[in-house]
Amino acid sequence: MENFEHLYEECTALLPEKRKAKAEKLINKNSALLSATAGLMMKRVLGINDDGMLQYNEHGKPFFEHGPFFSISHSRRYSVLAVSENEIGIDIEMHENPRESLINRCFNEEEQVFAKLSTENFLRIWTAKEAVLKFLGTGFSLTPKSFSVLPLDSEHEINGGKIRFFCGKIGEAPITAAFSGNDDNFEIREFLPEDLIY
Repeated sequence: MENFEHLYEECTALLPEKRKAKAEKLINKNSALLSATAGLMMKRVLGINDDGMLQYNEHGKPFFEHGPFFSISHSRRYSVLAVSENEIGIDIEMHENPRESLINRCFNEEEQVFAKLSTENFLRIWTAKEAVLKFLGTGFSLTPKSFSVLPLDSEHEINGGKIRFFCGKIGEAPITAAFSGNDDNFEIREFLPEDLIY
């Protein structure tokens, strides 16, 4: 990214200390910028300008004591933030090729067959799995192979809760949100890093 260093410094200067420290721990400069821009989206959309506004569960998932619910993800050139009045998890991925070891380790037999048909299928399953783990707030302490996300257009009972999926794209990147409740209205707003600074 052109003028990356200047942009990164501008972004991190506006972040609360914990989010700034999280971005600064990342060695890859693009990942650090994406983490910083995710923090700026949280500041712009949710008004998070102080570390004390958030709490964290035992797996490190940030949350507000009284809502709204939110989830963040980033990959390659995109950061995403999902906000809802109900519990939500989101994931975005831009991997080019299905990874056999990941498929075998994290997908059940039906998901493995579906994922091996195409890169798009693989990415749909993987983003849905990650979105569920974020929704539940467990991270990978819950094995992804322990639940199924197929078919993606159905409601699923996972870990005692009812979960539905929203599947879409931002540019060429598949994005999947796992959510509860009845609100199917998703608004996708795009920000450039510069939009979040100025």
